Amino acid sequence: MLKTLFLVAVPIIFLAGCATTPLPDGGGVPPQSQAEPPVPSSSGRYQPPEITAYREPAIPEHARPQPARAVQALMDRARRQQQNGELVAAASSLERALRIEPKNAELWNRLAHVRYEQKQYSLAASLAAKSNALAGSDGALRADNDELIRRARSL
Repeated sequence: MLKTLFLVAVPIIFLAGCATTPLPDGGGVPPQSQAEPPVPSSSGRYQPPEITAYREPAIPEHARPQPARAVQALMDRARRQQQNGELVAAASSLERALRIEPKNAELWNRLAHVRYEQKQYSLAASLAAKSNALAGSDGALRADNDELIRRARSL
């Protein structure tokens, strides 16, 4: 009888002790926000906070500069390589520049031209279409892409 009482009472005592232990963070109550408290309206009633659209944060002055110089250097290198007939090296330089600036429509266009010279017509058309998607309102670039797509698809 004493053994059964011991087996039942000990776990109940431990569980009761755990249930009443206070939490170190103030009892599990979520902390109050750091925002200003709601301001009552002129009628004294609570007004919910105003919700505004998301705005991109301003780039701080100490931010890392854009890699435009590196991209320009890679484009110049690719131009020289393409003129020398080093098409694989030119494509590699342009792909490296695209890893830096993947939304640069001119880079996609230049790579499309290199792939066209390599007789990779389907890939050239795809790359020109990608350039068109990123070109925005640049009419000259769009026209060049459209011409390249037309020539690549006719072969």
